[in-house]
Amino acid sequence: MIHSLSWQRHSWLMYNSRVKKKMNRKVPAFILIILVGVGVLTYFLFFTGTISSTEPELEFPILETVNIERIAAYRTPDWGEPSVFHNGIDLVISDNVTILSPANGTAIGVSENVNPYAGNVLFDITIRINFAWEVHLILEPGFQDEYNNSLQSNNILVSVNDVLKVGDIVATLFYSESYPHLHYMLMHLGSDVCAYNYSSQAARDTFDEIALRSSSVICYPLSIQSDGHESIMAVFRAEEVISF
Repeated sequence: MIHSLSWQRHSWLMYNSRVKKKMNRKVPAFILIILVGVGVLTYFLFFTGTISSTEPELEFPILETVNIERIAAYRTPDWGEPSVFHNGIDLVISDNVTILSPANGTAIGVSENVNPYAGNVLFDITIRINFAWEVHLILEPGFQDEYNNSLQSNNILVSVNDVLKVGDIVATLFYSESYPHLHYMLMHLGSDVCAYNYSSQAARDTFDEIALRSSSVICYPLSIQSDGHESIMAVFRAEEVISF
């Protein structure tokens, strides 16, 4: 009986020793994972700002504003089909224009997709501003042929993971006779909002000037936008706000 107890105690001590050794090997690895995680978090927090959720103050995304012919409003109803609202602002051009980054951020997507309504190719540049906000610069030259679409594709000047500053040139949008425009879309936590309401005063002045001379509306009439912001341009036509 004593021999049996002694053997059980010896077996337990050996098992406990093996467990401790395994745990001792795991602890440094666990600590290393924590340190790496803290390091990555610190980098993004202090050097990229992407973890913050501060509201952006966007600058105007086109350099040659004189080449903007008119605006198609955000939240226009029945856009392409019944009960669908326009989820961005269309800046319709009359000549080639230079597309600029409207905010500091990181390019997280550069893609090409086919417009389900018109069949033309969409060139989407997605810029993450921070954790909560991203902007889509969707170039729609309106080309139907492979040659011109390749030309447009080759004039996208950014790649995924490029760090961008306000005013950086990201592309040239080419003109065609098939509704060429920049589809300008701002997203907050995955939902579209009116980019005008989050623009700097200088950018708003540019929007207002284009809307005034083209009798356009920037945001379709709603008393309160889905993002909770009121917009003068959402309530009145451009010629009616000249006194504001």
